[in-house]
Amino acid sequence: MFPRRYAVTSDIYVGTVYTWPSPDPEGPIIHPLAKLVTLLAATPTFRVRCGLAADDPQGSTKLIDGLGGFQRRIFYPEVDWSSFDVFPSAVIQFGPEWRAEWRSGGSSNYTHPKGTLRLILADEDRASGDMEQSCREFGIYVGQLMDDLRAQFGRSDELNADGIVQEWPPSLPPDEVITGLGTWYWSCSYLISWY
Repeated sequence: MFPRRYAVTSDIYVGTVYTWPSPDPEGPIIHPLAKLVTLLAATPTFRVRCGLAADDPQGSTKLIDGLGGFQRRIFYPEVDWSSFDVFPSAVIQFGPEWRAEWRSGGSSNYTHPKGTLRLILADEDRASGDMEQSCREFGIYVGQLMDDLRAQFGRSDELNADGIVQEWPPSLPPDEVITGLGTWYWSCSYLISWY
């Protein structure tokens, strides 16, 4: 149920869009991850769920880095799952795919990066132990959050995403995790493909 660790590998990336080293200081591997972190931190649904005002001017910094006593809520690219007890939260990881695709046409031929990111969302029970209502409530929250993200994809200054696939649906962790934390929570995962 918990995500597997994926190694990120790439060949030297050459072309008219990117050269090696990449002109983008974050490069074609880290840049998409950083964009999704920033994008998620700006969504009204995630901010409100974490107890912030949707228009909090320091909201993104509070969620990404923790600020002024506010507990960090977005973790990347890895997290220690054995002691993870921050709710609500999001973990953004590299997905199982990264590649450079050949693009041709017009006056230029080049390779272009394409890959996936994994977005894991988690939150504790918010229905006082009523599992059916709790699952429903978590599902509504996740649906609203995914709508917020989809509305931002493809804008010139945001992540160019061309697909979202649910990797696992809202579900509970294994019993030993619940016992270790002393509480149960919901989580789900999405693979977001970007180009």
